[in-house]
Formats: sequence, C-alpha cells, structure tokens
Amino acid sequence: MTVEVWTTLFVIISFMLYGYIGWRSRVKDTKGFFVAGQGVPAIANGAATAADWMSAASFISMAGLISFLGYDGSIYLMGWTGGYVLLALLLAPYLRKFGKYTVPDFVGDRYYSNVARLVAVVAAIFVSLTYVAGQMRGVGIVF
Repeated sequence: MTVEVWTTLFVIISFMLYGYIGWRSRVKDTKGFFVAGQGVPAIANGAATAADWMSAASFISMAGLISFLGYDGSIYLMGWTGGYVLLALLLAPYLRKFGKYTVPDFVGDRYYSNVARLVAVVAAIFVSLTYVAGQMRGVGIVF
C-alpha cells in the first residue's frame, strides 16, 4: 500500500474513533455542561482553564512572534494574557450568576433582545476568526 492509502486509512479510523468517543460521552442534561456536572474541584477546573489558555498553538505562536519581532512581539503576549484575565474576571461571574453557558445567551437574556443576541453571535464569530488568523500567523512565522 502507498503512503496516501495509509494516511487516508489513518484519518478515517481516527475520525471514527473520535466520533464514537463523542457519542459515548454525550451530556444527558444541561447540568453536565457546567464544570462536568459540578464534579470537578476548583483547582482542577482552574488548571483546565489555564491549559486552555496556553494551548500548543498559543504557545508556538506567541514564541514565534516574540522570536520574530523581539520585544515588540511581547505586546501580543500581554494583550492575550490581559484580555483573558479580564474576560475571566469581568464576564465569567455573570455567566454563572445568570445560569447561561454562552456569551450570546447571556447578552440576549440580559438585554431582553434577540438583536443583542445576534450582535453577540457576530462578535463571537469575528473574535474567533481573528484568533485563528493570529494563531496561524504565529505558527507560520515559526515554521
């Protein structure tokens, strides 16, 4: 068999395995979405949040930006860290207080408006695309 066949086979088997794992571990009620049904200690939850912030892509892209741009690249690291901390401190408590799991749900219910919810959805998509573009730029610099 050729390398292309092996690669295709590996990808298909991987997707099937991930799909099976996702299907087996699906959440049965909304309580399961809130910190694993409240069965995770605060320290472990904080460690998981920190790991989410410092993903491999973030680490590589931030290191690449600082390596390529020098001290000017540290601006991105400070903005990334500061923004994450501000988000956690200023928004997360209100999400929990209102019992919402997404920012658009919180904004829509807080301001009693589906238009506000739509604006929050568009903003979340824009921020996500900006995040991905920054990550790809940093990873591209490293490679």
